[in-house]
Amino acid sequence: MNLSENKKIETTFNGLPLNYYDSGVPRVENDNLPMVIIHGTTGSTDTHFGYLFPLISSRCRVISIDWSNINEDKLTLSDLKEQVYSVINMTLEGKKYNLLGYSLGAVIAAKIASERVNDVSGLILVAGWQKTDEHQILRNHIWNILRKENSEALKLYMSFCAFSTSFIQNSSLEQTVENAKKIEINEFIDKQMKLNSTIDITDDLPRIKAKTLVIGCSQDLMVPTHHSKQLFSSIDRASYLEIPSGHGVVYERPAELFQHIDHFISNPERFTDGSVINVRQA
Repeated sequence: MNLSENKKIETTFNGLPLNYYDSGVPRVENDNLPMVIIHGTTGSTDTHFGYLFPLISSRCRVISIDWSNINEDKLTLSDLKEQVYSVINMTLEGKKYNLLGYSLGAVIAAKIASERVNDVSGLILVAGWQKTDEHQILRNHIWNILRKENSEALKLYMSFCAFSTSFIQNSSLEQTVENAKKIEINEFIDKQMKLNSTIDITDDLPRIKAKTLVIGCSQDLMVPTHHSKQLFSSIDRASYLEIPSGHGVVYERPAELFQHIDHFISNPERFTDGSVINVRQA
């Protein structure tokens, strides 16, 4: 699904192009706060939120930022965070909002929620993590070997890690190969992969005051659920649930993911702090 280009806004940050999407207010009037959504590694609004953006925007105003490459060789968490801040400042200055991050975007979202405690009302962290561990470093190491070898197996390896066994089983090898060819790998992705291996926001999490929903994916090979459980245990007002999916939950189960997002933003107080939610009851 492609987003409507008329929702895409082109701007600049530090002299570099920076694009974002703004849905505007939903057709159905309600009291829901605006929501800022942040994609993950290798992604964009179109590729990671192509399904979710239209669904969420039926409930609230949605703003999504596409990260831009930087001139420096080393990408930092602060570089991506400041890009998100620049769009928030342009669109929501002085307003409260909800924040959703997916994968590396969840790391950025948690970082922002720890700094803008008076602005972020609700926080949703999907398949995120707080500190990179040796399992992730090994996967990243294999990725880098294949990248240096310019291996044709690299994109298939990424697909293998991103999706659950059942999702892959329901596609033919030919279809999986064709879908993997669509993955874009460039210098900016290289920088994001290096950043992924250095993440540690452990000291930031106790400062988060927002009502938080942590969503783990039970078949996630890239960010196994113990990472989401660590986030859950480190944030005071968090609740936790799991979706039966691989890391690519935004492709595998977008409707189910949206259902939980919708429940949370419409009435976050129904999610008791410290609770582990049975998804059949969510």
